[in-house]
Amino acid sequence: MSTSKSLLRIVFAGVCLFAGCATAPRTRSEPPARVSDSAPDKVAAQRSAAGLHLEEEDDRWGFTAARELRQRKEQKKAQQQAVAPTGTPTTPVDLQKPAEAPIR
Repeated sequence: MSTSKSLLRIVFAGVCLFAGCATAPRTRSEPPARVSDSAPDKVAAQRSAAGLHLEEEDDRWGFTAARELRQRKEQKKAQQQAVAPTGTPTTPVDLQKPAEAPIR
């Protein structure tokens, strides 16, 4: 009896090993190509990272309002520079090279 149990165990282990090795390898499908994120998307993802609560801190300290104010000032400055007349000299008068007097 004991020889038949041990022989049965060996045969069962051999069949399991053969069945495991005899199957064809599974085919892996390629993951879809990832679309790269734009810069604002990356910044938004980093700011909303788990547990950091950066948006709440910005609201608390007024960083968002300051950023918007700075952007408005830069836009206004760019508009004023675009409207400025082009006929004005770009260098101050005192920095210009003085005219030389003729030597006698």
